[in-house]
Amino acid sequence: MTPRIGLIGIAGPLEVGFSETPSILQRMKNQLETIAPVITNLDILYDLHTVQNAVEFFANHDFDLLCVGVGTWSEDHHLLDFLEYYNRPVVLWALPAVETGSLCGVQQICCVLKELEKPYFFVYGEPEDVKVHQKIREIGMAVTLRNHLRHSRIGVIGGRVKGMTEIAYDELEIKARTGVRIVNLDEDELIESVKNTDQLAASKLWTAIGEKVGKITVHNQAGIEALSYYLGLKKLIDEYGLEGICIKCYPRYMGKICLAYSLLAEEGIVGGCEGDVNNTVTMKILFNLTGKPVHNTDFLYPDPISQTILFSHCGSGGFSIANDPSQIQLSPVRLLNQGVCALFPARVGVVTLVNLVGRRGTFRMSALTGEAIECGMEFPGNPLKVRFQRSLEDLNEEIASQGIGHHWMAGYGDVRKELEYFCSLNKIQYYSM
Repeated sequence: MTPRIGLIGIAGPLEVGFSETPSILQRMKNQLETIAPVITNLDILYDLHTVQNAVEFFANHDFDLLCVGVGTWSEDHHLLDFLEYYNRPVVLWALPAVETGSLCGVQQICCVLKELEKPYFFVYGEPEDVKVHQKIREIGMAVTLRNHLRHSRIGVIGGRVKGMTEIAYDELEIKARTGVRIVNLDEDELIESVKNTDQLAASKLWTAIGEKVGKITVHNQAGIEALSYYLGLKKLIDEYGLEGICIKCYPRYMGKICLAYSLLAEEGIVGGCEGDVNNTVTMKILFNLTGKPVHNTDFLYPDPISQTILFSHCGSGGFSIANDPSQIQLSPVRLLNQGVCALFPARVGVVTLVNLVGRRGTFRMSALTGEAIECGMEFPGNPLKVRFQRSLEDLNEEIASQGIGHHWMAGYGDVRKELEYFCSLNKIQYYSM
């Protein structure tokens, strides 16, 4: 997820500040190298020859994001000519100065790129400005995420849960907007794959996992069956090159795939419940941005006294996002009292909660951030209690008025800006709360 930044400059030979532009570009390079690899020949575009030189250099040096240091006002068509060869998202970097025209030159280019529907971002400040570096890092993460998801595949088994129309998904819109390709699998493929698993291997794995958790309240046979599903899913994931799996678990596979999801999460494979494909894609996005397993949750209970909201689901989180490994308990799933779930309170820290719903024309992402705090087993799953700094009553009203739905994926860290830039790049409606 580390972006490669291509760096060029642009300036006008007749403008004040033209002679200083090379040193400014060198300063930009020095600072950007603290956040990402920088690909540059320190080219300053100002005529056809300099554009051709830059084009030839980058022919052998690929990059993800183009950063343009605008030393002075300049003719905008030189950048347009370059972008015809390397059509990458652009960061236009304006510099504070009275006479150079750097800022108004950037504003001019922004207008042109907007009209041409080319993705661009704006930053303003000196080369050493830490806030500028942070913004470019966030933009770079969003660009790298987009590039990665274009090659990602998520398998879907069993459709969606009956009666949960909210999670109906538009497969083509998901591909168009996020880049993720949905791979539709038959339930028979899952059943056959599980049936053919090595039971001895499943048994040995069950014994090994038992040594890593605090308590087990299920029979060994239930554990071996759960791990047969894990091994069966692994075969399908390998066969189809999947980075995520989404299963209509309710009610047929409740307790059968939960432990599999917990184990797969630690291997970088996201697992979505109830056939919610949109939010399985969300889990993949959050995993890429945070590098950690992601909570799959329902919005359960706002407590105005503690200013917290309790989020949870049945118990399929990766072991590494438990607040205390000794608290992990392998127990039957709630409601049906069957199979195996990994129950534990979630770890503490800043979390970003994200929801993705809709179809063509309404496809939208919503995000909110809070502080996950210590909690007990307040729900038989992976309870995540999050404290917010705003009115919970207003938050509830917003969620209802925006038609966001009830599934919230939670990743550790504040990645709202990365999500905002990702949505901008992909023309996804974005709603930050």
